Amino acid sequence: MNISEGGVLLENLPSVPEINAIPLMLCLPQFPEFHSVSAARLNEIEVDDLEGRIIRVKARTVRQFEGLSEIDQIFVTRIGCEFVLASDEAKAAIKSYVSNFAKNTIFLLNLFESHANDESRIKLLRHVAKLLGYDQDQKLAILRQKVLHDYQSLESL
Repeated sequence: MNISEGGVLLENLPSVPEINAIPLMLCLPQFPEFHSVSAARLNEIEVDDLEGRIIRVKARTVRQFEGLSEIDQIFVTRIGCEFVLASDEAKAAIKSYVSNFAKNTIFLLNLFESHANDESRIKLLRHVAKLLGYDQDQKLAILRQKVLHDYQSLESL
């Protein structure tokens, strides 16, 4: 769901292995920088069409289960993992991905500021939001709030 140079947030794992270094293979979609792509071309891009960069890392879970019964732990759907072993190549790929994601998030925030109820701009805004992993069908105010929150989180790294 979310990745940084320090770790990753995983969702919908069937179970969490009880080991200190979980081997992970992650695919980072290689997005173009949206500001350098025409609106028409952006509307044609689909995530499944993007080339992916595969990285291999080892991570340990950092989510705390204190106070949760074994039954409640089963229903936890998101697990935070800290990288304990990542090659320089994997770190560089993650850094590049995060940097590009931040630029594309700024592009999306600018679309929110400039859409002025123009249907074609709103369509582009929703499509870009979908590309970046957001629910494109949410109300624009809520969608903007989520994007802004994520950008502020990126900014604090």
